[in-house]
Amino acid sequence: MNPLRKYEGLFIFPPQEAAEALKAQEKHLEEMVRRFGGRTLEHRDWGRRTLGFPVKRAREGRFVVWNFEMEPARIGEFRKAVELEESLLKTTLVRPPEPRPVRDKSKKRTPPVEKGREREPREHKEEVRGRQS
Repeated sequence: MNPLRKYEGLFIFPPQEAAEALKAQEKHLEEMVRRFGGRTLEHRDWGRRTLGFPVKRAREGRFVVWNFEMEPARIGEFRKAVELEESLLKTTLVRPPEPRPVRDKSKKRTPPVEKGREREPREHKEEVRGRQS
């Protein structure tokens, strides 16, 4: 069994849906996550928003963001199943970036030293101009 990875999904529902219908669709979506061997971590309802372009003749949609875990081998099947859902206008699934380790900034970085060649100090522009005159 592969370890579970975290994923984030943005699901856009039609804006005309009643509150009960939206809750039923969210419950169905959560069941789909479980059916594909995943588990829901959290979901946030962003509410009704204007779309950047019409999708299935809708100019607005109800945005819901889900964070869930699933095996990487099953995410492709889940993506296809979600795309076939007629109750959704649009879906996007991504893997959120892993947090990077924090570097210790107390250590000063020294510039690299060139080997085999010593650096000569540069001449100032004023000195160069003086020679040309």
